[in-house]
Amino acid sequence: MIIGIDIDDTVAKTNSSLMDAAVRYDKEYLGGRGFKNKEAYSLKELFYWTDEDVSDFMKTIRTGSLFNELSPVHNSVFYINKLYDLGYKIYFITRRKNTAHMLKITMQWLEKYEFKYHKLIMGMSEKGEICKSELVDLFIDNDIKHVREVMAQGIDAILMADSFNEDATDVRRVTSWEEVYDYVAR
Repeated sequence: MIIGIDIDDTVAKTNSSLMDAAVRYDKEYLGGRGFKNKEAYSLKELFYWTDEDVSDFMKTIRTGSLFNELSPVHNSVFYINKLYDLGYKIYFITRRKNTAHMLKITMQWLEKYEFKYHKLIMGMSEKGEICKSELVDLFIDNDIKHVREVMAQGIDAILMADSFNEDATDVRRVTSWEEVYDYVAR
């Protein structure tokens, strides 16, 4: 069985670190424009930012140390490695830009926390298509859009719970990696 797994906010605690950095960036570089909607998901909807502001912020983030300093989601390393040791193929499939710099940072982060995996696929905004072409049997992500794309390809998917997907009732939603493991190993 091939298990496809997203990285950001599925195995890496990205959003909270990104939000802290965005608040600092807003104050230091944009004069403290502040929040537009604290419940929003995208930076442009969260802050009074333009597309150019978001782009500049993301360039700063990608070249900085934020992605190196992320913590893993609780028990993600333990359960993913346990699945790997049981013979499941683990493919990390991420939207992170497919550049040499981001690839190096991502691989270093996975090594730092000793994630076991077979393949790392970067720059994937259309996760349904890549899961189909890579013959993924189960996909795990915190983004409901990606989970639905994968399910539309006839592939089983699990939504990792976060505050932005609480209303999703049409998919399997879990709150921990132990739940993922129990579902897979049942």
